[in-house]
Amino acid sequence: MSVPRRPCLALPFTVLAGADAVHLVAGEEFRYTLNGPGLERWLPGWLSRMTGRSTLDELLRELAGPAQEQALAAVERLAGERVLIDGPAVEAHPARRYRLAPEGRAAWVADLQSSAHEEETASLPVLCQDTLDYDEALGFNRRCLAGAGPWLWVSTGPLVRGLVSPVFLPDAGPCLACLLRHFRRLSPVPPLYDALIEHGRNHGSFAAVPFPPRGLAVLTELARWKVEQLGQSDAIAALYELHVLETASMEVSAHRVLLDPECPECRGRR
Repeated sequence: MSVPRRPCLALPFTVLAGADAVHLVAGEEFRYTLNGPGLERWLPGWLSRMTGRSTLDELLRELAGPAQEQALAAVERLAGERVLIDGPAVEAHPARRYRLAPEGRAAWVADLQSSAHEEETASLPVLCQDTLDYDEALGFNRRCLAGAGPWLWVSTGPLVRGLVSPVFLPDAGPCLACLLRHFRRLSPVPPLYDALIEHGRNHGSFAAVPFPPRGLAVLTELARWKVEQLGQSDAIAALYELHVLETASMEVSAHRVLLDPECPECRGRR
């Protein structure tokens, strides 16, 4: 049984302790009971620290001996019941200064270049795309997943809208592949995503799309705003959301992106 890397309770559970038992209650419909010798002495407090901020390994190191084995068994059971899930990316906020390090073949990639005085900070890779080359995006995502820092994706490939991805983290939250799988599920023609990926894998050419200069300015400012927010000690949820700019109305909307537990790239962070 696989378990979340950064476990977090899926619902606002009230934790009740009894003799060799711990009960988790959320409303009237969700009730779970864990049994074991002495669980009531340490499990309630341990579960309360499952906010997604700490990794499972860090939490297990707080326990010793038989309690570790009991804890892992409890986590496996609760994860199997989807009572425990991976915590949101905002809980793993790095609070570190970065500079944008744009890459890709988009005509406007130079617009995201950082100024010289930012060279001393860590770089944040950002893939800039003006096509629907999802194979390139997946390759970029795979490389970043193997690294230690965050990354971004900015795309004008959809033509009628521009996208600034959530800040992706290597050890928490969704990855770019999770986002693309979400797009595929929403598409009226899902197989086109597979065809586009295969086309890119076979080194096929993609038509670059034009994008309004004022729209590009908005996307650029959103990306710069996100990299600035990464350096703040208090994270805001919008930093880890997808921002969509509609070119027809210049309206910007923010959308929460969920981790895909079946993602073949990040394996649901498990």
